[in-house]
Amino acid sequence: MSNADLTPNVVVQNPSVRKYAGIVLGVALIFFPAAIVLDVNAPGLDWSAWTTPGMAVTSFLAGVFGLAVTTPNVPRA
Repeated sequence: MSNADLTPNVVVQNPSVRKYAGIVLGVALIFFPAAIVLDVNAPGLDWSAWTTPGMAVTSFLAGVFGLAVTTPNVPRA
C-alpha cells in the first residue's frame, strides 16, 4: 500500500498533480528571492515591477498550498 492510499487528499486527489504543483511553487519561491537579491546588488537593473508581484503571488499560493494540500497529507500518529 502506498502513502497516497494512506493519506488521501480531498483537495487535490492526484499525487502527481500535488507533486508537480509543489515543485513549481518551490522553484518560484527560490527564483523570485534570488532575482530580488540580484536586482538589489546590480546597478542598472530594476526588476521590481516583476519580482515584487511575483513574490507576493507565489508566497500566497505556497501558503494556501501548504495549508490546503500538504497539511492534510501528513500522516496521523
